[in-house]
Amino acid sequence: MERLSAYTTFGIGGAARETVIADCAARLQECVCRGALILGGGSNVLVSDDGYDGVVCINRFGSLTVSGDLAVAGSGLRLGVLSNMLAEYGRAGLEWAVGIPGTVGGAVRMNAGAFGSCVADRLVYADVFRDGKLLRLYNAELGFGYRTSAIVGGDAVVSAAFRTDSGDVNEIKRRTAEIAAKRAATQPLGKSAGSVFKNPDGIHIAELIERAGFKGYAVGGAKVSEKHANIIVNIGGATAKDVRALIDRIKNELLCRYDVAAKEEIVYIGEFS
Repeated sequence: MERLSAYTTFGIGGAARETVIADCAARLQECVCRGALILGGGSNVLVSDDGYDGVVCINRFGSLTVSGDLAVAGSGLRLGVLSNMLAEYGRAGLEWAVGIPGTVGGAVRMNAGAFGSCVADRLVYADVFRDGKLLRLYNAELGFGYRTSAIVGGDAVVSAAFRTDSGDVNEIKRRTAEIAAKRAATQPLGKSAGSVFKNPDGIHIAELIERAGFKGYAVGGAKVSEKHANIIVNIGGATAKDVRALIDRIKNELLCRYDVAAKEEIVYIGEFS
């Protein structure tokens, strides 16, 4: 059995009972019908050291069609790759997504965002496999909120259509490169799952974590980034148990010290004791 650590940006996680690669819409739908857990870029997740007792579908459906102002992407296409590809087409609107390792499907599900923009700003519709049917859900039907949507449980995003703007290729590339540089300057390199906690209303959770003294704090191979306090990095040999213990310590401290109940952006996969 193959360890899921090979498919996560944390580089952490035990084996699934079965792992299947889906590189087309039909294969993806087959996996959903089997009740498989869909895993895209493997960011924003923490897989148990004991793995997952079920079928995991690795979504690699990465098509892209650009027609006029509409860009339709397969749900397995990485969002950062989509941003760069649209720049080559001279299509603007998703420059903010450059460097994001998650896939289009995961980005729609969690309304991913960065630098003041988010998926909901540009999404026209998503084709979603739900209860054995392929549904086309338009923006207003997707219940978008801060890092959330109406995509739930057994739903699987198959593809998503984004509204783009026409622009000068060189100017779009310049803006994309500018955002990529800003991301590199403010976020750590290495193995991580991205932001650990959601920002409570009006609060930058990273600032509270830093104020509580957690920057650079480590449990085993899991360490709070010294560059961005809301990111935990696998500095080598980290286990899911290490990461979960570090998350729990941060949550307890923020609750005791600031009366803030931090909520994870990270999704847990498998059993955690």
